[in-house]
Amino acid sequence: MTKHLLSLIAIIALSFSAQAQADFKLMQTGHVGALRAEADRDWTQGWTNFDPINAVYPAVNDTTVLNAMFGQTTAGIKNITTTVTLDATKVYFLKGIIAVREGGKLIIPAGTVIRGQADLSGSPRNYAFIVVERGGQIEVNGTKDKPVIMTSNKAAGARDRGDWGGLVICGKATNNQAGNEFQLEGFSNIPSTIDATLGKGGGTNDNDNSGIVRYCRIEFAGLAFEANREVNSLTMASVGRGTTIQYVQCSHGNDDAFEWFGGTVNGSYLIAWKTTDDDFDADFGYRGLNQFGIGVRDKALFDLTWNATSGGSTSEGFEIDNDASGSGSTPKTAAIFSNFTMVGPIEVGKTYNDLSDTEKGAFRRGARIRRNASARIVNSIFMGYRNFVMIDGDSCIINTNHPASLTALGKPAVPQTNQLQFNNNLICNTVAAIAPTTTANGLVEVAAAARLTEMNDWLRTTGNLANKIDPVAFTDNLLLVNPKASSITPNFRPVTNSPALSGANFINNPILANLFILSSNKELSVIERPVFPNPVSKGQLYFGKEVGSYGIFDLSGKLISNGFDTDRADVNGLAKGVYFIKIEGQTQKFIVQ
Repeated sequence: MTKHLLSLIAIIALSFSAQAQADFKLMQTGHVGALRAEADRDWTQGWTNFDPINAVYPAVNDTTVLNAMFGQTTAGIKNITTTVTLDATKVYFLKGIIAVREGGKLIIPAGTVIRGQADLSGSPRNYAFIVVERGGQIEVNGTKDKPVIMTSNKAAGARDRGDWGGLVICGKATNNQAGNEFQLEGFSNIPSTIDATLGKGGGTNDNDNSGIVRYCRIEFAGLAFEANREVNSLTMASVGRGTTIQYVQCSHGNDDAFEWFGGTVNGSYLIAWKTTDDDFDADFGYRGLNQFGIGVRDKALFDLTWNATSGGSTSEGFEIDNDASGSGSTPKTAAIFSNFTMVGPIEVGKTYNDLSDTEKGAFRRGARIRRNASARIVNSIFMGYRNFVMIDGDSCIINTNHPASLTALGKPAVPQTNQLQFNNNLICNTVAAIAPTTTANGLVEVAAAARLTEMNDWLRTTGNLANKIDPVAFTDNLLLVNPKASSITPNFRPVTNSPALSGANFINNPILANLFILSSNKELSVIERPVFPNPVSKGQLYFGKEVGSYGIFDLSGKLISNGFDTDRADVNGLAKGVYFIKIEGQTQKFIVQ
């Protein structure tokens, strides 16, 4: 018995602490999207700000520690090679480049405010960003009540996207680039007199630890080093899964909010608020797990290069590539995103035709999966887009493993480790989206018209992992409380009787097998007394209180049944024997007789 119990604990008793990021697992939920209905379960409360343009921040009172523009050995850059700890009682002025080198560490305590100011017209240029180089570390130790704030130095009302550079983290995890090393886009444009070798990612350690970024707001970042080569609000280059990324809000960025270039870092509780280009962008073989995220588009804020003849960039919710050429280079981009709430530029109650011609051109899909990527987006909500997903190109269509498409393309149906998935999502307002064309129908878009029917059927496949498509009308009070970008107090919780309150599926999804634990989306609580009656012969096994979730396992560790938001479990279908029940992180034995 002891042997079985230890085996079971080894399988399911995993921690979400910062020290266990290499063992990060998804939480199993009953709801789709980022939030439950209960106000006390709303993880966006306390540390976020949805009106950063007008936020009142204290004035700068430290112009030295993070100022690399004068008094340094090399103008424009300051190197951190030891441990530097900031003071939360000070407000720091960020100018130039702050580079945390190998062996160095930058510690930013809860409540610290950093105000950046870039200027590319001077000499030397003022890039105003923080880059953590391979082997360096950053510790952003914000809390719910005292988040760390990285924002613009401009006054309230005058702030704009691109006021400063952003936060860049480079690690030693693997990617799919030649030699397993690359330099981030735009960094080669930094003059050699400053440092032409910055921003390189890559290595062989997928468990590499670049530090912690927790309870942090990154606002008005994203500097364009050159045309179409911007630093994102939070850029991660081959960052390893030993790194902690939790509770991060990127607002009003000048490019992507979050971008992963290779690596294995995991993330949770991420918010992309009114960014310019893509909310969540993955490239170069990124393979991390991400759960609980929100992306919101403002129809007035889009990439200004969207129609540029030199190569425009339209604004997407997710944009996911394997690499720039769409090669089969490995490791393949195969990140997992679960429980995201993605809100497009079409506000509730409006339609695609209510957008201006520019807005129609600039904003495109909830997710664009292209260039041979195999992303997995599940248990999420998509609303307010012109199209919801684009499976862009035959390589990605083959990655879906959809039988009809494989037959049409002359490809065999074979098991795929990195199969592309877009399923078990709730999609609302296809009827208010773009009018059908030969390559798009409001739900799905493809590059070649011959693939449209196949991909439409793939997304509408019924069964345990079926997408919910237009379960309610696209009007107020039927899905989420207040998801509008025009509000400075949005509320992304489901309304009463919302279809988002149920329907998540972790059990039957082979891609998620062994990647989740049974837990509720709240802090774990202690069960005051054991389950009863024990032994039990039939009927109900009672918990003594309502719990967020439970799971019943046999002696081999196989999940037999589970439930959510209840004070009991039905055991009528269990054969006689010994079982284990895990309730919100605690495992107990019970006997059926």
